[in-house]
Amino acid sequence: MRMIPCAIGALGLCAGSLTGQAPAGAPGLRLTLAEARSMAQRTSPELAVARQALAAARGRERQAGAFPNPILAYGREQTSRAGQTASQNILSLEQRFEIGGQRGARRQAAGLLRAAAEARMRAVAAQVDYDVTRSYAATVAADRRSVLVDEAAQAFANAGRVSGERLAVGDISGYEDRRLRLEAARYTALRLAAVVARDSAVRILVSLIGLADSAARTGVPLLVDTLTPAPLALAEDSLVARALASRPELRAARLEAEAGQAEVGLARAERIPTPALSGGFKNERITTGESLNGFVLGLSLPLPLWDRRGGAIDAARADAASRTAELEGLRRQTIREVRSAFEAHQAIAGQLAALQEQLGDDAAKARQAAGAAYGEGEIGLLEWLDAVRAYQEAEAAYAALWAEYIARRGALERVTGATLF
Repeated sequence: MRMIPCAIGALGLCAGSLTGQAPAGAPGLRLTLAEARSMAQRTSPELAVARQALAAARGRERQAGAFPNPILAYGREQTSRAGQTASQNILSLEQRFEIGGQRGARRQAAGLLRAAAEARMRAVAAQVDYDVTRSYAATVAADRRSVLVDEAAQAFANAGRVSGERLAVGDISGYEDRRLRLEAARYTALRLAAVVARDSAVRILVSLIGLADSAARTGVPLLVDTLTPAPLALAEDSLVARALASRPELRAARLEAEAGQAEVGLARAERIPTPALSGGFKNERITTGESLNGFVLGLSLPLPLWDRRGGAIDAARADAASRTAELEGLRRQTIREVRSAFEAHQAIAGQLAALQEQLGDDAAKARQAAGAAYGEGEIGLLEWLDAVRAYQEAEAAYAALWAEYIARRGALERVTGATLF
């Protein structure tokens, strides 16, 4: 893929033009993409939820390894007859023993779910990075379009002054003057729309990085990153293979499918009765007044007559099959996402390179020359309008393509886990 660094850099420099948008007396925070991502990682509510979900999974894993608590029991029996009394006191301790491997199966399933929660947290972190990257690029592009419309509005103001002078001396018709003022009004509306779009993009970015409540104090952030990533060094198939091996969502789904199989094993193990062994001390006082001491031993074993855990096993099997199907669906979706993002990324890169050949300093100078020629009366209104429109539309298209290029690259980074910025 061929990239034109100066093209991306030229647009990236317009990020610095956001400096002019900061309110007087409220200098904005200078913000690179890496800094914006770091701030979002620290303040993202979604990531906080994922961290707590991981903490809960760790707690469940620890709990799954716990042994059953022993049961301390005390009993007293007393009988009386014809003025004679006999009694006995029994103090015993009972312990259940899971001889069917239930504890190990629980620990295995809980450990897999904890690992899946870790992968889910990494997936959320990758999504946060992607959202910030896309918003950062959209904000830079929106500001660039706002600057372009401002330049056009200034050009129409100058042209309106020239048109008024030429109309006064009869060099142009009233129709041409009205046509110019109509176009000026149209660009005024476009200017307002561009400002609204830019402010909306800034608000989204500010919200993502956690500055929504303090934006009034810190001012509008100054986006200083030119975002000039190097061309992709990995081929499409390599990116697909990397995504299948590294995508956090896919790893989480794989671990959850394995946990489903472990839960099937747990359901089967729960069919095995869990015996309880008890032992204790017994004191007996008989009618003669003698006191006898001794030990008691007991064994209890549940009989699986009515509940053989058949329904639980069937449910666990169905859940495991469902998770396996979801895993396969996500695997196919991952392949589609990587190929789609890669193809769009490469196509947009080619379009950016083609547009760059027509833009840059030469295009700006040509537009300025057209304005000067119109002011001197060397070209007519239509020729000047065509020059302004062509420049504005080409630059605006370039800004939109650049933002989409960065978004597609961010999508590849999110899915593959590769560092692309």
